[in-house]
Amino acid sequence: MSGLQVAIGESTLAAYLLALARTAGFVLVSPPFNTRTIPAQVKAGVAMALALPLTGAMAAGSPDLTSRALLLQMVAQVVMGLALGFFVLAVVVLLQTVGDIFDAVGGFQMSMSLDPLLLVQTSVLGRLYQLLAVTLLFATDGHLLVLQGLARSAGAMPVPVLSWNQVAQVVTADVAGVMAGAVEIAAPVMATMLVADVALGLMSRAAPALNAFTLGFPLKIAFTLLLVALMVARVPDALARLVEQAVELGLNLSGG
Repeated sequence: MSGLQVAIGESTLAAYLLALARTAGFVLVSPPFNTRTIPAQVKAGVAMALALPLTGAMAAGSPDLTSRALLLQMVAQVVMGLALGFFVLAVVVLLQTVGDIFDAVGGFQMSMSLDPLLLVQTSVLGRLYQLLAVTLLFATDGHLLVLQGLARSAGAMPVPVLSWNQVAQVVTADVAGVMAGAVEIAAPVMATMLVADVALGLMSRAAPALNAFTLGFPLKIAFTLLLVALMVARVPDALARLVEQAVELGLNLSGG
C-alpha cells in the first residue's frame, strides 16, 4: 500500500459541512472579509479553517450525510452565520456613521465619492473611521473575542432553532442601537459645531461687512478636523465596548 489514506467518518464529515455552512455565512458579511479586497479563495480558506474547530460541537446533532435534513440544517446554519456576522458588521457601520455625521456638520458632505471596495457612496471621514475600526478590531485583539463568540454559539446551539420573528427583532434592535450609538458618540462634535454656527450668525449680525458665512466654511472645516483628531482617542474604548455588545447579542440569539 502506497500513499496516504485518510478515513473520515460520515458523521464527522456531516458535522464539518454544518460548521462550514455557519462559518461561510459569517465570513460573507463580517468585516474585513465583506470587501472586494479579499479574494474569494481567501474567504473560502478562512471559512474552511474556522469550521475545523467547530466540527466537534456540531457532531452531536448532525444528521446522516445522505439525508435531506442535512441540507435543511445547512441552510439554517448559513442564516445563523449571517446573523452573527451582521452584528460584527454593525460595529464597523456604527463608527462609519459617526464619520458621516462629522462630514455632514463639518462641511465635507460635498466630497462624497464612490467606494470601490463596497460599491457605495461614502464620505471622507466616514471612510476614515471605517478603516480605523477594522484596523483597531485586529490591533486590540477584538477579532479573538469575535471568534470566541462564534465558537461558543456553536457549542450553545449546534442545531439552530430560530424563528424569523426572533431574528427580525434582534436585527432591528441592533440597527436601532447603531443609530443611537452613532449619535451618542458624535453628540459632542455636533453640539460644538452648533455653537460655532450660532457664533458665526451673531458675528454676521454684528458686523455684516465681515461676511462671516464666507469665512465660516474654512473655519468650520479646520474646527472639525481638530475635533475629529480629539475624538479619535475615544475610538478604541468605544470599539471594545461595541464588540462586547455584538458578541453578547450573538450569544443571546444562539441561546448562549
